[in-house]
Amino acid sequence: MRKKTAMKREIVMKNLKINLWDLDITNKKLAVISHVNPDADSLGSIMALGLALQKNCQSITICVCDHIPNALSFLPFINTATNYHLTESTQYDICFVLDCADEKRLGESQGILDKSHQIINIDHHVSNGFFGDINSVNPHASSTSEIIYELLIDNNITITPDIATCLYAGIVGDTGNFLYDNTSAQTHYIAGRLKEYDAQSQLVSYHLYQNKSLGSAKFQGYVLSQFESLCGGKVAIFSITLELLQKFNVSIDDIDYVSSIIRDIEGIEVAVVLKEVDSEVTKVSFRSKCDFDVNQLAQKFGGGGHIKASGATIFHEIEQAKKMVQKQLEIEIRR
Repeated sequence: MRKKTAMKREIVMKNLKINLWDLDITNKKLAVISHVNPDADSLGSIMALGLALQKNCQSITICVCDHIPNALSFLPFINTATNYHLTESTQYDICFVLDCADEKRLGESQGILDKSHQIINIDHHVSNGFFGDINSVNPHASSTSEIIYELLIDNNITITPDIATCLYAGIVGDTGNFLYDNTSAQTHYIAGRLKEYDAQSQLVSYHLYQNKSLGSAKFQGYVLSQFESLCGGKVAIFSITLELLQKFNVSIDDIDYVSSIIRDIEGIEVAVVLKEVDSEVTKVSFRSKCDFDVNQLAQKFGGGGHIKASGATIFHEIEQAKKMVQKQLEIEIRR
């Protein structure tokens, strides 16, 4: 069991390396866990690290607490990821928490932390709270998958084609297919190296960007014709209700692109998409371009993430949540 008050926290920042062999992983029981609503970087990084370590440790559990989005079901060995409920009684020596800025974002999997002797937090979010016993956080990395690549290289762990494909998917997902400005020269270098390790780049691109359902394509047209423009045309906002999803026969997994397509419209600096979870819970996605910091905006509602891509959960029905966000936006835009 982890001793929360006694355990010293070690902060490992950019250019400082985690030596996995110093942790004696070969003789330990490990867990690798993802955040709720996992995306390509979340699942790509946990699968890559899990596959890399499985031959080098006593045992390893790759754990998720949500369903796997259809668009990511192609990831190698994703069917071996275990649901939290099947592992909640298990004790672990080390738990690797990947791509998660706040332990609350682990959902039910947060329970694993109290059943683990040591927590290793590996992430790239600028809002990371350093909740681990060891924290390897590099906000300059494009993705957690980029950090995991460097971790494997530093520890001389073989990168197989399956591991390379998982890491490539994570990088492509978090950089918007290398479009976003978190894409660095190092990102391109690592992507090139992963292709040399036989990452299935075309498979990744197909599933992430070239395989929308007909309902999703029609929904995209509806969004572009119905979004609201606020704050002198600088803000685009759109609300997605459960009724609207049912009307277009799409799932919440099918509409991750919405905030990006309205953000990309000329003159728009900030895009906000509100998603109804139930009558008392609304998830909000914030996206920006130019210099607007949506991480600061998301933190006003208990969320966070990156400067140009963040999110939050508001515990109000969707119309009330929209009013709250709109009021805060008007304050922030005027600054």
